[in-house]
Parts: sequence; C-alpha cells; structure tokens
Amino acid sequence: MKRALLLVLLLIACQAGPGPARPTPSPAGAYSPEAVTVKGGSLVLADWEAPASLDPIHATTANELRLASLLFSPLWGLDPQLRPYPDLLREMPSVANGDVKAGADGRTMTVDLKLHRGLRWSDGAPISADDLVFTVDSICAAGVPAGGTAGFDHIASQERLSDTEVLWHFGPRPRGSCGLAEDLPSGLYPAYQSLGPRVRLLPAHKLAGIPVTAWAAAPFFQRPDATSGPFAYAGGVAGRLVDLAANPHYADGGSAFRHAPALAGLSYRFYNGRAALIAGLQSGDADLGFHLLPDDGSELKGAPGSVTVTSVTLQGEFLNPNHSTNTANGRPPPWVADPEILRALDEAIDRPALDAAAFGGAAAITPGLYPAALKGYGSAAAPRRDLADARRILAGRRPAFTLLTVCDSAPRQLEQAALIREWAEAGAQATAACAPRAEFFGSAGPNATGAFDISLYSNGWAPDPSAWAPFAAGERDWNRCHDPALDQAFAAGAATLDPVRRRTSYSNAQAEWLRYRCTLPLFEWPAVVQRPGRLHNFDPNPTLTTDAWNAADWWLG
Repeated sequence: MKRALLLVLLLIACQAGPGPARPTPSPAGAYSPEAVTVKGGSLVLADWEAPASLDPIHATTANELRLASLLFSPLWGLDPQLRPYPDLLREMPSVANGDVKAGADGRTMTVDLKLHRGLRWSDGAPISADDLVFTVDSICAAGVPAGGTAGFDHIASQERLSDTEVLWHFGPRPRGSCGLAEDLPSGLYPAYQSLGPRVRLLPAHKLAGIPVTAWAAAPFFQRPDATSGPFAYAGGVAGRLVDLAANPHYADGGSAFRHAPALAGLSYRFYNGRAALIAGLQSGDADLGFHLLPDDGSELKGAPGSVTVTSVTLQGEFLNPNHSTNTANGRPPPWVADPEILRALDEAIDRPALDAAAFGGAAAITPGLYPAALKGYGSAAAPRRDLADARRILAGRRPAFTLLTVCDSAPRQLEQAALIREWAEAGAQATAACAPRAEFFGSAGPNATGAFDISLYSNGWAPDPSAWAPFAAGERDWNRCHDPALDQAFAAGAATLDPVRRRTSYSNAQAEWLRYRCTLPLFEWPAVVQRPGRLHNFDPNPTLTTDAWNAADWWLG
C-alpha cells in the first residue's frame, strides 16, 4: 500500500460551516446551528501532540490539520452528513449548474471556481484568484509536493478568468507532472468534490517570494500574519501554546456561510502526554480535549461541567492480507494458493469482541467496504462470525502466518492479541509482529515492499470512492489484488460523471472487493472528545480532524 494514499486521505478536511442565518430555508436534515445568544469569551482547546508547523497543505498530524481548519478556509467543505457546502466560493461547482463539464473526448473536464467578491485576508489584503492559482501550484510544487496530490495531478492547467474566477482544466498528463509515477491517459476526475476541502488558500502576497522547499523553516508557518479562516494567529509558545483571535475580516464578502465568529478567541494548549492532558481537563485548566480514547471517558467523569462525546469517523480499521505470490518474505502467505483459508479467517473474526477489547464497544462495525457514514454506494450485510464453518474449512490445513501491526498503538495491540486467539479457536496459527510507526507506514517499510503476511491497518477513507480507487486497481492494486473484475468496476466509476452510473460501478466494486477479500473490513475508529457543557454548536464531523469545521458558530453559554 502506498504511504501517499494515507496522506491523501488525511488531508481531506473541511471547516467553516454555515452561519446561524440563511437567506433561504434549510433542506430537511441540513446543518442548523443554535442561534448565538452570548458573544465573546475564549475557549481552551487541548491535545497532547504539538504541531510542527501551521502549513495547511503539508500538514499530516491531527493537530496540524485542526489548526489549519481554524486559520485557513477551504474553497468548500463537507458538513457532518458529508454534503458539500461553499465556503470561499459563491456556489458549489456541479454538473447541474454548468460549472463542471466533461469534454466530448471523455478524457478532459473543466471546473469553474467563482470566489466571493470582497473576501479579505486577516491583514486586510484582498483574497483573489491569484491566491487560488498560487495555492494549487504549491500543492504540486516539484521537490516538496503536498501530503496528498491525488486529483490535483489531473489538473493540466489553471486559467485565471478574473480576480474572482479560475477555470481548472483537467486532462491527460505526462509522468512526473505533480508527482505522477506514470503517464495519465485521462484527466476525468469524478471525485473533484474531494479537492475543494484540501485547497486551503494561502496568501500569495506573503509567500510568493519564498520557495516551497523553504516553507518548513519559514517564519510565516510558525506565526502566520494573514489567515482566511474564522480565527487569526495572536501569539504562542513553541510546543506548548497557540493563541488565536477572531479574524476581523472573516465576514467580508457578504457570504451567508461566513459570519463574524461568536467567540473572541481560542487558546490551544499542548500537554506532555495523554495523562497530562486528562489531568488538565479534570482540573478545568482546559475546556475542549481532543485525541482521546474511549477508555479515557471513565477518568474524565469527574471533569467539571463537561461531557465525553463519541462520534463516528471515516477512519476504517481493517486487515490487509498480502495477495502476492512473490513477497519480500520469500514465501507467499498460505491463502494465495488456497483462498478458502482467507474466507475461514474472515469468518473466525468476532468483530464486536474486537471492538469491545480495543474501544470498549464505541466503534461502528463496517457494514461492507465503505464506512457506514459513506452512504449511496451500495449496502452490504454486516459480517457475522461463523466459527463452525471456519473450523470446517481449516480442518486438516492448520495455516501458519504472521500478523503485523504498529508497535506503539495500545488499541491495535489489544486487537492483535484478540485476533490471534480467535484464529487459534478456528485452527490457524498466527504469530504477532510489530514495526515502529515510521517503518510500518514508510515507503521502504513492510507494507510498501510486501514483507508481510497480513497486517492490521487503519486509513482515513475519502467521502468519494473515486478519490482512492486509482490506488486499488490496475498496476497499483491494493495488497496486490490481481482481480480484473475489480479493475473493471473501479475503471467504470472513474470514467463517468453520471452519479447513477458511478453508484452502480462502486456498488459492483464493493461486492467484488469483499468476495476477493482484498481487505477484511473490521470497524470505524470512534472520535472521542471531552466537551464543556457550556459550549454550543460543537458538531463532530466524520471526516478526519474536522471537528472544528464550524468553529465560527461556537459560543459559550
């Protein structure tokens, strides 16, 4: 599996949701924040991991992405129901409104992006098409590309039509363009809606003179003095604290989706480890705590005036079986020659028991290939344990293999031990192994090189299968799943903008994926946050690290 894929999906983030007033009635089920009755005040956010940088397009950790959502607005975002909403744009580009058009050759498309007029950076400078073009060029910068370039590598050119309008031209591109490993025969990109949340505009008037290769050390990304999000940088102590103040220009432009933040400011504190974070929440030193686990809730029951909030995410937990006949271990896993073994291992898994062991029952069992929050791409029956059939299949076989996971993850160590016990009950002999996180996910690590039998993995899935399908089929097949039927289903979904045809294709892909057992889906990781009872309009979002997506609507009562 590609490390690039993980980063691509981690960077799919969005924020700055609709304000409390709308010019037209909201559709049923739409996000509808509670009206603000108290303005002002400050909230203390807390985590145990400090950000290395405030660069929004090269961010990789949860806190870097969360801070990015507070400081830098996206072109558009996704609400908690995964529906797109415009942020910096006047309207969402779509096929229906004519802003998205496929070329007659079926290999090109255009997306028309129209910024709100009158938008300004926190320093008062205008936000313009130049910033949009500059940001996308920076995402694809040679030598230091963004953490995820999938989709942007389909943009052959950007055409500046005016100060507030840019046309993206998608088309075939040669190898090397925006990091492409091979020639791209078609620029059609049905998952274009996944790009807007990842374009967090950067100020060209501050950064155009600094090479992207020098951004890691640039003072701007330690103390940004021009931001587009609901808050602006106000000060901080490296590794310990970041202070933010309401962005005075956030409401400029007259957008119904951008209004002055209700809070006067935020402080984001970083503790030395989870124990210190929990102590800070218990004492009232911090208000809103992130990066917690379900088990932490028992320790936080006594935290003054706060509650533990657990919500669903798109971070899926699954098993990666190696399907290659030529592995780096020098021998193929036993199921390569005998696929029924993999079926038995799947049937032997007690997913609710795994959830109970690792997350206290707080996770959601994945109903199929796609996370439960990702609706509309075909349903599948939730897998159930069938130990009797697993024993029948494995009778006389007694397969032996190694189960690999990361060494520094307590939930995965618990899952690993439970899986080994369950497989032993069915008649399989699994041996535990682990690798340090950097090695496990690294480009020279076991997952990338094929030096594993089966690994316990998690990934932040994109809200659209087209965003990650290229990594699952063809020459870049996931876990070396050589399956022409799967390739055809994914290819069909990637070759059309028609929503009905896409849903059909990805439903077929799911059925084939599960039949082939490219992965063995387990469950979705829960997001656990400690929230003060006086905080209104905190609305968790299933996409990764976007629990601050509507921070402009937060208020303290």
